Amino acid sequence: MSTVNIRQRLLIWEAEKKRQEDRLNMKTQNTIDITLMDGTVKQGIAGVTTPLECAKGISRKLVNNSIVAFINSRELHDMNRPLTNSCTLQFLPFDPTTKNMFWHSTSHVLGLALETKYGDDILLCDGPSLKQGGFFYELLLKKHSEQLNNKLGEISKIDRLHKIIAQLIRSPEIRKEPFNSEELQEILKIMNECVLQNYPFEHLVVTKDIACDIFSNNPFKLYYLSKIPENEQVTLYKCGSFIDLCRGPHIPHTGYIKAIDLSKCANVYWTPDIENNEISPQSIIRIYGISFPNAQELKSWKQEQDLAHKWDHRTIGKSQKLFLTHPLSPGSIFMLPHGTRIFQKLQNYIRVKYRKFGYEEVMTPMIFKKELWETSGHWQNYQKEIFTVHYHNDNSDVYRLKPMNCPGHCLIFDSTPKSFRDLPLRLADFGSLHRNETSGSLSGLTRVRQFHQDDAHIFCRESQIFEEISATLSFIEGVYKDLGFTNYEIFLSTRPSKNFIGEIKEWDYAEDALKKALNATGRKWTINPEDAAFYGPKIDIMVEDALHRMHQTATVQLDFQLPKRFQLKYHDENGTDQTPIIIHRAILGSFERIMAILTEHTGGKWPFWLSPRQAIVIPIGGLKFLDYAEYICNYLKSENLQCSYFVDVDRSTNSLNKMIKTAQLSQYNFIILVGERERETQTINVRRRNGEILGNMAVDELLNHFNDLNNNHL
Repeated sequence: MSTVNIRQRLLIWEAEKKRQEDRLNMKTQNTIDITLMDGTVKQGIAGVTTPLECAKGISRKLVNNSIVAFINSRELHDMNRPLTNSCTLQFLPFDPTTKNMFWHSTSHVLGLALETKYGDDILLCDGPSLKQGGFFYELLLKKHSEQLNNKLGEISKIDRLHKIIAQLIRSPEIRKEPFNSEELQEILKIMNECVLQNYPFEHLVVTKDIACDIFSNNPFKLYYLSKIPENEQVTLYKCGSFIDLCRGPHIPHTGYIKAIDLSKCANVYWTPDIENNEISPQSIIRIYGISFPNAQELKSWKQEQDLAHKWDHRTIGKSQKLFLTHPLSPGSIFMLPHGTRIFQKLQNYIRVKYRKFGYEEVMTPMIFKKELWETSGHWQNYQKEIFTVHYHNDNSDVYRLKPMNCPGHCLIFDSTPKSFRDLPLRLADFGSLHRNETSGSLSGLTRVRQFHQDDAHIFCRESQIFEEISATLSFIEGVYKDLGFTNYEIFLSTRPSKNFIGEIKEWDYAEDALKKALNATGRKWTINPEDAAFYGPKIDIMVEDALHRMHQTATVQLDFQLPKRFQLKYHDENGTDQTPIIIHRAILGSFERIMAILTEHTGGKWPFWLSPRQAIVIPIGGLKFLDYAEYICNYLKSENLQCSYFVDVDRSTNSLNKMIKTAQLSQYNFIILVGERERETQTINVRRRNGEILGNMAVDELLNHFNDLNNNHL
């Protein structure tokens, strides 16, 4: 097994590290103030003192529990990377805000293990953490190690890199099949050995040229480097003999990882290969894993994975007859009657909220001319994701199915003159959207080609941003409470350092308004510095489900660009034309996706107010009491009531025990038994699906209970 390339990479790293250390030693050492969370101020030396040293000065327990530092309440920072300026310093354990960083560090340990086992014969691609939990690393396993000649300028030629990678992926000398369970266990064993070595995660910032030299044998890494501007610095991390492109931060050393599991291995498409070879993209290998700072958390996670498999929305959707997919319309969902009930319940619920928060619902066309998407900028950036429609074999006019509603809402805004008195204007749209997702990415309700959003756009003045964001966050809080999501995380993405539109003072004002609105919620939130899109800052919401998985749902996005592209104007108090700001916002996201999340969150045991099967009436003693059962059913379904409920009658000839068992498995919230005594007394006998017996009661008593559950979203 050759390790020539790995050893060469390490030599370049060590030489550059020594050069930077020598330069640092020649500089004058400046004193900095480090303020801890209890107000204590410690003095340190810029470029020398690390958060880890500060933690050691407090207690060993703090060192053992802290996996990353939090600087100035906004930036995660390596514990063993020197501080460069005076700052406030906080030490963070493994928790919801740091777990993705922990998992990302473990992906580097996986990379180290793979290179330890396969040497230069392995080409590593990308190894991030996953928002839904865990990490992966993508790779190619080849038979021969070749070095690219970067002196010929190949690194600057993206097309050349594409060709090299395409040839590699399609080479008969590349392993195609995923690793089997025995091989994964061998890799896991090496990972555990690396963990015991307490390898530190070392940070180094280098020029792009040096980074290209380090990764000269790996065209995948060279591809990622080619995306970085020429004069921009590149951040690298080293763990043992493994070096990777990475922004960080990372845990102090591998010993903080106490429990690892490699959950599966699969073939996936390398995304740039899909973009360049749409007809016949080729797969690479991806290994998935999970890790924790103790064994008990891994054990709990495995138990949750078993439940997740059992509660998979595709399995429950089939058993409860909620939806289906069909190969004749891949990526488009057939909502069956019971699934449609849930869909419409959610939609009508949002409609009621719209009236409370002052939205106007609109309906916009599904098909637009190409010119609209050129004006909005989507054609230039997302044309591959937009479906094309031609009329009558005439290619002169190109039409597109809409992938989003915002351009159509801009046309509505622009259709009549607007005054400052008309703002804010809040337009909501439930229209069908289409996006041309790749066939390999389609999955149940979570990744589809046709979907529906609770999409809305708020046209407002700069001075109205705080008020509108506050109202939107209140909207989100109420909805998630009613849906049973008690825990969710909020992230604010701020202005990128480069390639943004608008004035800095515009961004600063908007970001300040968003921060104030977030602070007013009383909820903890996290900044993603410089992570906003080029057209405005945004807020993302990640909800935690019953299995402690995180799902991105709501988005609140400020947009300075789109109003300018459509030349939208309103008259201010002085009669002067001004450009509005657009707030894009979705509370649920897509209805299809939130249905999938709710299905798995509840395990198919729908809360009464959302349930497609709220009650079933079972006649006791055969069909002679069927008429009374039908009467009770129709009474509870009557349109003259405050709310009509989803009630069925079991007309089978099964035994009573089997009918009750079937109703429970079908997840009817209430089971109503009626027989001779109930008919004579005009009552009903009620039990819940969990077997709790409520006993005999008047039908109006049950109806009042239904109304309470429905009104309180229980």
